[in-house]
Amino acid sequence: MSQPNKNEVLVDKVISGDSWNEFCDLVKSAGQFVIDNSAEDELERSEGFRYLARLLAGSLQDAVEPPSLTPPTIEYRKTRIGADNPDFIYASIPIKGSLSYKLTGRLNDCYQFNIGAFHGRLGSAQGLQSTGFLNQNDLVVDAQGLFTVIASAQAPQDQQAHWLPLCDMSNSLIIRQTLLNPCDETKADLNIEVVGGEVASIDRPMSAERLDNMLSRPALMVHGITQQFLGWTNDFMQRKNKITEIKPELLGMAKGDPNCQYNYGYFELAEGEALQIILRPPQCEYWNIQLANHWLESFDSRSLISAINIRSAITEPDGSVIVMVSPTRPDSGNWLSTQFHRRGVIALRWLAAAKKQPDPVTKLITLSPESSLLGSR
Repeated sequence: MSQPNKNEVLVDKVISGDSWNEFCDLVKSAGQFVIDNSAEDELERSEGFRYLARLLAGSLQDAVEPPSLTPPTIEYRKTRIGADNPDFIYASIPIKGSLSYKLTGRLNDCYQFNIGAFHGRLGSAQGLQSTGFLNQNDLVVDAQGLFTVIASAQAPQDQQAHWLPLCDMSNSLIIRQTLLNPCDETKADLNIEVVGGEVASIDRPMSAERLDNMLSRPALMVHGITQQFLGWTNDFMQRKNKITEIKPELLGMAKGDPNCQYNYGYFELAEGEALQIILRPPQCEYWNIQLANHWLESFDSRSLISAINIRSAITEPDGSVIVMVSPTRPDSGNWLSTQFHRRGVIALRWLAAAKKQPDPVTKLITLSPESSLLGSR
């Protein structure tokens, strides 16, 4: 008797309900990551399961209701992955490497702007990999404040446009805009269009293979992304209340700005403690320091400050910046609120510094009952 082919197997899985059941089982099993990698704490566990729900919601949206490739769509998202930077406006554009794209824009109030071409995915075996990257300094802006980028496999003929190389596997353009005061500043105006390549028809019926991919890929991505960034957290936890440069093998699976030095730490405070961080900012284009929860999600309160940048920091007479990580506001200076968390992640970024920066000095501080700062230990 001949063996059933792949399509017959998938049809049977869909008709029997096995595709759906496998999806549900994968999602359910991801919950064990939260249990195995967190304290028996209401806040930490609740945020962990919310983290899984956020990952699943985003990946399901992309798989079940994929964004249009023609015309391409610019999707603005507040990502909650990998200690996302609260100064950034993140945007992604789904693409095909076989097509050519023209991106035009006006920077407006952007302090920094960059765009990269990527293939692969976070949480996959290969991770997120880049074929090209342009930052604001690479762009030539005309008298009207406009710039043009061509994303394509071959270099464009237009000498006025900047080239962002693609490969056959390219599947996304990722844009990061930095606004130092987003309440009062305007993000860039952007437009993208397909300018070359053959666009395949997307008019096709639903099938067992499409449904199986729609269900399996999001569930596997939740597994992969959760495990990838738990690897980060577990590494940072080995050096509690210290901040060090991230290991290259960790950063290599989640490509950031190649001009940026990324430093991470893990704070863990007992009752009545604060963590003092002494920064000596170098001459650089941008820096920030922020807190995130155990799951590497940036804190989202607007009233309790958990991020400081090159513009908002209070500087000492000697040029240093002293930051207090604590549940309550100190009498003066820079404060990063732990926002009800006993422990979590610290992220520090130096962009375009002339040389590698040393680890900042950290020490634990004892708080008085009135929350004034006392001694250190």
